[in-house]
Amino acid sequence: MAESEKRGDKFTWTYAIWLLPYPAQNWLWWLAPKWDWWTIGLITLALTVIAIVGSFCINLARRRWWRVVSLLLTPLPWIVIIYIVAATSITPDSVRFAWNKQAYLAEIVRTDVTSGEPRFGTFAWDSMFKATTSTTLVYDESDEIALPRGEQSTAWQQRTQKLCSEKKECVNLYPGSDWPFSVSKVGEHFYIVYQNFIDAFP
Repeated sequence: MAESEKRGDKFTWTYAIWLLPYPAQNWLWWLAPKWDWWTIGLITLALTVIAIVGSFCINLARRRWWRVVSLLLTPLPWIVIIYIVAATSITPDSVRFAWNKQAYLAEIVRTDVTSGEPRFGTFAWDSMFKATTSTTLVYDESDEIALPRGEQSTAWQQRTQKLCSEKKECVNLYPGSDWPFSVSKVGEHFYIVYQNFIDAFP
C-alpha cells in the first residue's frame, strides 16, 4: 500500500483545472445574464476551496509531498494566463462587445435623433455580483464622453440627461454627480462606463 502511494506521488499541473470553473464565470456569465450568478459564484468558490483543501490534507497525511507542492502551485498557471490576456487587452467585456457588436449597431441605427445631433445610446451591462446595473455600454457618436468630467459641451450634457432619463439605464456623467466612474473605449464611438456606486441610475 505504501509503495502504491509512493508511485502516485508525482508533480502535476492537472490540479489547475479545478480552478477553471471559477474564472470561467467572468467570461461566460453574460451568455445567461438572468441566472443567479451571485449564488453560482459562491457555490463554485465553496466547492473549489473544499476540493483543494481536502486534497491538500489527504496528500499531506499520506506524505505525498509532490502532490502537496502541486496544490500549492495551482494558482501559478492562472496568474500567467491572466497576465498574458491582460497584456493583449483581451477582457470579458471586450469579448462580449465583439460578440454582440452588430446587434448594438443595428439598435443605434434605429435610434430616433433630432436632425444634425450625434447619436447616443446606452446598453445596460449587469455586473456579475450586483443586483443593480453598475456597468453601461455607451455609444456616443460625438465621443465627448471620453473627455474629462465637466469638459463636455452644454448641448451634450442636456442631450444625454434627456436620453438617459427616458431610457432609465444610464450612468450619470454630467457635473453634479459625485460618484466615481471610469470610461474605457472598446470600439469606434463605443465606450464602457464603470460606475463604482449605484447612484447614477434614475
